[in-house]
Amino acid sequence: MEPTAQCMPPRNHFSAPKWDEAKPRELTQYFKELEYLFRDCGITDHTQMKEYAARYVTYNTAETWTSLPEFAATTIPIGDQVAAAISYKNWKEAVICLYPGAEESTRYT
Repeated sequence: MEPTAQCMPPRNHFSAPKWDEAKPRELTQYFKELEYLFRDCGITDHTQMKEYAARYVTYNTAETWTSLPEFAATTIPIGDQVAAAISYKNWKEAVICLYPGAEESTRYT
């Protein structure tokens, strides 16, 4: 029997990923936890990944994250050229830039 993919937990469920906005250094860990869940649940669609990431944070945080241009757009035009894809990774990087101290480069070595 093949194992079934687990589903993403509901918001506020004890197993849902959590992030405390007062601790920006923990933001990258929040995204890592989400990405483990995405893999376990078979989620590969970038729009869906962005939506789940914004689902587990506070309303005000979700509003900020979803207002980023990288959230709404799936592509961005480059002059007269073919549009470039805006991935979950691009959006995640834009989110991390909103929080001084959240970047991986600020970690202790």
